Amino acid sequence: MEKYFGTAYGGDPGVPHADPTRFTNIWIGSAAWHDKAFLFEQYHWKKAREKKQPYKFKWNEYMDRELRDAYYNNWPVYFP
Repeated sequence: MEKYFGTAYGGDPGVPHADPTRFTNIWIGSAAWHDKAFLFEQYHWKKAREKKQPYKFKWNEYMDRELRDAYYNNWPVYFP
C-alpha cells in the first residue's frame, strides 16, 4: 500500500489525515469492518439454515450485480 499511497499521504502537512499512523489505522479498520460484515452474514445464514428457513443475503440486497462484480474485480488493484 505504501507503494501506491505513500507519496500522496506520507505526512503532507496540508492534509489533516495524512500522518502515517492514522493512514495505517484507516486501512486496518476498513479490512476489519469487511471481515466483520461477512461474519455477520455467515452467522445469520447459519441460524436460518438451522431453522430450515431461507435467508436473503444483505450483500445482494443493497448492491446490484454490476457493483458487486466491480468490487471483487478491483481488489487486485488495491491489494496486489
